[in-house]
Amino acid sequence: MKFCMFIKLGVVLLFVSSQAWANKDLTILLAYGDNDGAPYAIEESDKLSAGLIKDISTELAAFLDLNIEYVKIPRQRIERYLENNDIHIVLFSNPDWLSNSEKLQWSDEIFYEQDLVVVREDNPKTFNKIEDLRGMTLGTIRGYRYANLQPYFDDKFFVRYDVSTLEVNFIRLSLNRIDSLVGANVLINYYLKTSQNPESFKVLPFTVSSHPVKAAISPNAPIDINKFNAALSQLKSEGVIEAILEKYQINNTKSLKINK
Repeated sequence: MKFCMFIKLGVVLLFVSSQAWANKDLTILLAYGDNDGAPYAIEESDKLSAGLIKDISTELAAFLDLNIEYVKIPRQRIERYLENNDIHIVLFSNPDWLSNSEKLQWSDEIFYEQDLVVVREDNPKTFNKIEDLRGMTLGTIRGYRYANLQPYFDDKFFVRYDVSTLEVNFIRLSLNRIDSLVGANVLINYYLKTSQNPESFKVLPFTVSSHPVKAAISPNAPIDINKFNAALSQLKSEGVIEAILEKYQINNTKSLKINK
């Protein structure tokens, strides 16, 4: 009888052990793109080396005991790749940004961001609301859905001009090729901090949108959404997410020059 019990116990331990090792061998495909500018994604030799996506996903991977492979893809392919399980996670997203959001799994919020508008410092107009942008060309990111701005685009209230990155929009704005640009406060803040001529731009004193940033997860991703959210909740409660945000001075809103 005791021998049989030992056999059963051995089988159980072997199963548990194999499950643990299987999880360690699990690789999640996490996608990012040129639209994820610094400090979201910072590359070195065309590989993701630092930034919020890298730092937060590394912590999540360690907590969940899995591997992450980073895949760089164009922004306009994200929806199809996620839906078809060609990629498993887009760490920074929002249901309003994707047309097939109901087909995907969504994590709890990771942090909040705001979309803001930037113009040249020498623009003499007064801007207090979105409607003050009438007739202007607004620099945007290709493949990105701006839910609050779409009605204005549809009515041709102002013109949308798509490029691949926020940095390109800043260059075009400095050259007077566009009248303004819209982007996340995180990206705008970081760009102005690292720019050689931040005084050439001013951030307008209104918010286009304020929204939670969530992870978009493919329907059949090899990871349980409840475990993912539990890991995210634990990292938030331990102050890990906040520390990473502070590392890139995300919460330091005083450094963002807003024209009032």
